[in-house]
Amino acid sequence: MVERHDINLSGTEMSRSTESPKPLCETCKSLNITVEKFAIPPEDPTQAIGQLHLGTLDEVRSRTECVWCSFVAEQFQASSPIRKEQAQRIRCQMEWRKYGWYQSDRLPVADRARQLCIFAEPRFDETTPDIQLSLLAEDAPEPEFHGRLIQRDQIDFDLVKTWLNGCLSWHGAECEKPVTEGLSPPLNIPDIRVIDVERMCLVKMAKGCQYVTLSYVWGSIPTLMATKENITQMEKPGKLQELASEVPKTIRDAIHVTAKIGQRFLWVDRLCIVQDDKALLQAHIWNMERIYGDSILLIIAADGDNAESGLLGVRPGTRHHQQTILPIRPKVRLVTTRVLDVLRDSTTYQHRAWTLQEEFFARRKLIFVGGQTFFECRHARWQEDLVLENPTMRTKDRGWGRLLPPGEGLSVFLTYSQIVHNYTSRRLTWELDILDAFAGISNYWADRFGATMKYGLPNAAFDWALLWEPQEPLSSRELGQSTFPSWSWAGWKGCVSIHPSTNDSSLAPRGMQEWLTHHTWIVWYQWSASLNALLWDVIRERKNQPWRERAHIGYRCSNSVDPFGRSSHRFMIDGKSQEDMSWSLDRPDALEDPGFESSPQAVSGQLLLFWTVSARFSVGQLSEQEQNRHRVGAFAVLDRRGVASGYVIPDYGLLAMLPVVQNNNEIELILLSDSSSTSMTDEGYDKAVEYAEAQGKPPSESKTRAIIDRGPPIEDAVTWNLYNVMLIEWRDRVAVRKGTGKIYKRAIQYALAPGPVWKSILLG
Repeated sequence: MVERHDINLSGTEMSRSTESPKPLCETCKSLNITVEKFAIPPEDPTQAIGQLHLGTLDEVRSRTECVWCSFVAEQFQASSPIRKEQAQRIRCQMEWRKYGWYQSDRLPVADRARQLCIFAEPRFDETTPDIQLSLLAEDAPEPEFHGRLIQRDQIDFDLVKTWLNGCLSWHGAECEKPVTEGLSPPLNIPDIRVIDVERMCLVKMAKGCQYVTLSYVWGSIPTLMATKENITQMEKPGKLQELASEVPKTIRDAIHVTAKIGQRFLWVDRLCIVQDDKALLQAHIWNMERIYGDSILLIIAADGDNAESGLLGVRPGTRHHQQTILPIRPKVRLVTTRVLDVLRDSTTYQHRAWTLQEEFFARRKLIFVGGQTFFECRHARWQEDLVLENPTMRTKDRGWGRLLPPGEGLSVFLTYSQIVHNYTSRRLTWELDILDAFAGISNYWADRFGATMKYGLPNAAFDWALLWEPQEPLSSRELGQSTFPSWSWAGWKGCVSIHPSTNDSSLAPRGMQEWLTHHTWIVWYQWSASLNALLWDVIRERKNQPWRERAHIGYRCSNSVDPFGRSSHRFMIDGKSQEDMSWSLDRPDALEDPGFESSPQAVSGQLLLFWTVSARFSVGQLSEQEQNRHRVGAFAVLDRRGVASGYVIPDYGLLAMLPVVQNNNEIELILLSDSSSTSMTDEGYDKAVEYAEAQGKPPSESKTRAIIDRGPPIEDAVTWNLYNVMLIEWRDRVAVRKGTGKIYKRAIQYALAPGPVWKSILLG
């Protein structure tokens, strides 16, 4: 049990806090910085203190005798050199910011303290962080939420043990229960090994073994790894000590940390997986959610860009932490503190794709970044330079690793969208790893959705997952014979987001279920040379997944009309429905080419076969205002009258589509599902049509903007006046996705010749 009085408040180097107060200029004296301003009174938690102004940076620099102004000038100058003419335009501002991290289990959300934050306005450098100052805990009436002095050259392992033991003692099942418990089969990998830090060798993991894991950046430096040739040797006691000079520094430091915090076993991918055993390597890759989720603690090496960077502060003299103490007046000393997210965002680690799932599944994390150490669990965030350890307080945001009931609609869809966005914004050394580095998350979300993941998309809500949009110009991930389908974000390099299929309410369980049941119609097949298999098969899914009919969000079951369990209302175009075109899609005669049948896409199940409506349009440029609504820009979809009838967002970016616009080329769109938008109303469309008919020519740019933007918000009910569409091109009888967008339903009848037609699509 961890007692409150065991918590170290001040570190060991108290000599830094004994300086006498130095002179303040008249401006800084007027700030009247007192102990009381750092504490928020419980009886008045909403009490606010306004912004403070120090003057321009040039003025602050000139007050060389003032300890406060000198400190501010030094901090800004250290981050980026600033010329005098720049300094004359930059204002130095200060404001009191409440701590927003914590809420009590017994009380409503309540901030307990303030920090004094100093920032430049306008910012002279986007990378310049705000300066954060806290009252030194020893000067506060209550130490919690105030600053703590930390050891200069080495971390305090007693404090780290306090964090781990505090979480184990205070937080109970919420932090102890693995994310994957009850959702997946237990970890069952033959010959899974861990490092025994006492015997300094690899050992087979025993059932129920308590172990620590390490997450780090491999880099390109060749170092020791487990192979078929050396694995037997590394299982001999003392062998890793003997090979210490060959073991990467980060792994050596992680072994040291594991031992210092009282743990015996450490799992590190480089040494615990036989790297040249492909079958064993793949078995580990597809069990990452269990390996990281079952460990008691994840050590994160966020500093550096390779395995030789080490963990700063683990060994004496390996860090030189500069923590400034500002004595304002007797017993009013301020200390600089740091923000984890700011430190982490600038690291190589934070931008590597493989590290995302390692963090996602961790129950507890010990993070080494910026020469400082932080601790995170599902309940709390603690750090060396702030006194935050408290058994009754919790973090407001528990992060992605929070425990959600399987199939919980809103959180499941939103969180999946956020993860895909985060993951695709990260980098891979080997592009072929795009699905392997996401494998653990795929397994996890297959359980959440009660689904099978198809190239990163859940088949239980495939119509929704298909609507991902680029957040930057993408490039195709085509790697020789190892291709990925264009319909999946895995087929592209670059950041994407999965937006709601209609509006925000569609992500609520009832809204998503209603949309999938009544506003989608495509029956999706996976094409093969011998048999076309349904992408969603309720009978097969019931066998593969624990079926949760009441909680499940997605396609429900087969019925007499539709194998995806949709409503009996049939999607009609030109008097014909998909039912008229038949579910049982025969392979088109043109695809009987044996060379095609043996292509990588055909063999790997990447090809989707389905019926839907195809229509041809032309494209035009949107206004600058409308372009700004889309992160990577969009083009207007023009019907045969020249009326802007919607928009399309090209996956390759605007520049790739410019020749299509300039040459007045046609594009082919296929209809995917019903949609709506508060900014695309029938009233705006009517005005654009009236204008085009009156002028006898296409609407001007301003009128194009009116079509998209004008119209009252839809508040009472969703109007399904739009189609979600996909822009496609054809390659050797296979359609390739090139973008997505929305068009007005009423515009479909004004498509270019030959008009809207039902079409069998083979999408790769």
